[in-house]
Amino acid sequence: MPCAALVLSLLAALPSGPALEGNPEASALLGPWLDGAMRSTEAFGAWPEGAWSIRLHEEDADYEGATGAPSGRFACWVGSTLHLVPWDRLRRRDVGALLRHELAHRRLRDRGLPRWREEAWCLWAEDHTRPPGAWPEDPDGGTQERLDLALLAGTTASQRRAYAWLRAWIGRKPLPALPGRALGVPEAWGPEAGDDRLPTVVWPPERLPRTMRVNGRAYSWRPSARFCFEGRVQFGAGMPVSDLEGRVTLEGISRGWRLSWTTDPDSWIAAATEGELGRGAPFEAKRALAAVLRAWFRGHSHGVHPDGSFCPLTHCAVVRGAPTREGLRAVAEAPESGIDPERAFFTGSKGGVSWSPREAWGRGPDLAGGASRIPGDRWLDWNRVLSPAQVRRLKASVKPGLLPGQRGLRLGASGPYAVEALRLEAGRQFGWTTWPSNACEGRLAPDGSLVLEGHGWGHNVGLCLATALHRARQGVRAEAILQEAFGAP
Repeated sequence: MPCAALVLSLLAALPSGPALEGNPEASALLGPWLDGAMRSTEAFGAWPEGAWSIRLHEEDADYEGATGAPSGRFACWVGSTLHLVPWDRLRRRDVGALLRHELAHRRLRDRGLPRWREEAWCLWAEDHTRPPGAWPEDPDGGTQERLDLALLAGTTASQRRAYAWLRAWIGRKPLPALPGRALGVPEAWGPEAGDDRLPTVVWPPERLPRTMRVNGRAYSWRPSARFCFEGRVQFGAGMPVSDLEGRVTLEGISRGWRLSWTTDPDSWIAAATEGELGRGAPFEAKRALAAVLRAWFRGHSHGVHPDGSFCPLTHCAVVRGAPTREGLRAVAEAPESGIDPERAFFTGSKGGVSWSPREAWGRGPDLAGGASRIPGDRWLDWNRVLSPAQVRRLKASVKPGLLPGQRGLRLGASGPYAVEALRLEAGRQFGWTTWPSNACEGRLAPDGSLVLEGHGWGHNVGLCLATALHRARQGVRAEAILQEAFGAP
């Protein structure tokens, strides 16, 4: 089915589906986000009766002329029409969060809420499928007035400060300063102002061939070469990634090619979910992992590597290609987990033994969650023997000492060493199956070899993917899978 016909069929299934206006080809790309946003905001109120439309503009000038909105705003309701900036700009934002915000506005329009409170509801809807059980204590009357003034007719700077204040209030965090009563030039409220949380995934040179095919064309490495691609990008054989959607940059650096992909958070979460589980994984397993990745991203939105990027490896999350439509739907319908970003990790298999973040890394919560022994799990129980030479190399490479609460292992009279540090170093030097998981016991044999007996694959923290897959195939919902892995939020 052509893209435009497919999105029209999706939108027709929505309650009170919108009429699509503007650029029809680009509008087809809104389908997964719009469908998910409509469903995930249902708890915020009934959808108003009557016709409505979405207009995806082809030119910035048309958008600004139709809405009167400043250039920093990406979406705006005018009557019953939701206006969106051109797709090339829109896709650089978190499209799912933006649509959830705007659809929540429409669901709340007849509630008669003060402007500041309605904005708080819509900000909450960006990351949650249900309203909170209880809101923080209301701000005083003067604060409410300043918020309403800034949102109604403030300058761009004052609106950004009001926006930052509301996010802090929602999150029960220290509240920043608010703008005063000076309003300046009237401008429209833009929820995306000052919120540039676009993930960039970078493939290191050692993962890429010197000659690669991109969109059917061969590119041979040369220093300082730079190529940029927009939209759908297809890669040829020998690449660690099949295809991507968004902004893709290929750069020649001293050690080879550097490939980077910048996208919206929902697309990254969906791609990582399917990269870790496989595209054919059960939908409920995808929903569960998407919820964990969304919680993790909230605490790491500015990247984890020195350049602010994410990697496509197990250090961050595996990315093998662009997400499927089902992957994007899993993100849109991911349950509101309430998981602390400091606990939002996942591992290949716990083998029935769960560790807390503090036990693995010496930081974070000391809450381990649950773990099950899954029939047929190849990593349920394992045994390894490291040679005396390997043990000597580990001692020379890993510094002894533990952080508070961290689990360790002694190597004869030496140590203790952090188990996580020993496992990672063994993987780097001898191969990643040499020391499969953290949950293990070890003893030094008389000849100096290390005998290990363990359970699982990975660090044993957070969501067990083997359990998620097994439970989903049994018909268990994502909410129950997360409850088992993390307990009550």
